[in-house]
Amino acid sequence: MNKRARFLFVIGVEKSGTTSLFQAMQALPEFNLTRKKEASFFRTQYEKGIAHFESLFADSFQAQAYHTDITPLYHRFPKVMRRIERFDADKKILMMLRNPVERAFSHYVHDIINHVATGERTDGFRESVAFSFIDLWEKRSAYFLRYHPIVADAFKRFGPDNCHVLFFEDMVDDWSGAAARLDSFFGFSEPVLGSLSLPHENRKASVPFFFTYGVNSDGSHWLAQKTNRDVVLLENLDRRQVSNAFATQGSYTLAVPESLVSEMVAWAESDTAALESLLGIDLSGWRASFSIEHAFAEVEARDLQFVREHVGSILEGATYAGFGLRRI
Repeated sequence: MNKRARFLFVIGVEKSGTTSLFQAMQALPEFNLTRKKEASFFRTQYEKGIAHFESLFADSFQAQAYHTDITPLYHRFPKVMRRIERFDADKKILMMLRNPVERAFSHYVHDIINHVATGERTDGFRESVAFSFIDLWEKRSAYFLRYHPIVADAFKRFGPDNCHVLFFEDMVDDWSGAAARLDSFFGFSEPVLGSLSLPHENRKASVPFFFTYGVNSDGSHWLAQKTNRDVVLLENLDRRQVSNAFATQGSYTLAVPESLVSEMVAWAESDTAALESLLGIDLSGWRASFSIEHAFAEVEARDLQFVREHVGSILEGATYAGFGLRRI
């Protein structure tokens, strides 16, 4: 490997626009990205060596582009940061941050959609899991991050000149300014990222919704779930799996009142102030209180018809929501 090859590591944080940045960079020859986002080499594949790392990229390390690894989980693992620090190459470190309360809830909803509602975390709903955002807040789970230690550690390991913080709010509200600062950080004399339009669309994916269920002639059970796009049928279930699926769905928190958000904002205040001092910036926008709401996927008449065509009769005119049934 050419030791003067240039690398960009986006080490965090999750749900702060890293996917949008990855998609934007795919159109730019100045960045040689891994074939898929979150290659996670320094976390899970490190023992396979540099040749394997190179194989994860679209082009070889001989190109002059920034070889870019966007794995937002990296910041969570000190051993990963030590490995990147020891990696013998010119390195730039990008950290992407977002209002900590909004980030936490977005991460929570992401996990519902991609891991909990699918049954992945419950072995196909063979277990019942309570997945309340409020419970997770009370436990101060991994959704509630302290940003100052992440940034300070990166500054110490790589030097402030080799690190940059990109705020999600700037991506959405002032992409031209944020992109210009990125171009300067990367040493581009002409607009590169600044030549692109806003790479982020602030879309809200609906939470999947189990809306009806039934029993087949052989005694097995089925569930119908409306996702953001279509209907998914889960078949060959037992009665316990159906009960667990509904109980898990009933535990979701899809509305957070302003009073609780204010409590979370207060919890983050010391970290926000420390970050302001470290970076010399104003994050007063993060101190505003607000309420949070999200929504289940909307069930339509055609969704009920789809189920009838595939499994026969259903519980007419009713769908499961939270802890009870509601009419549609």
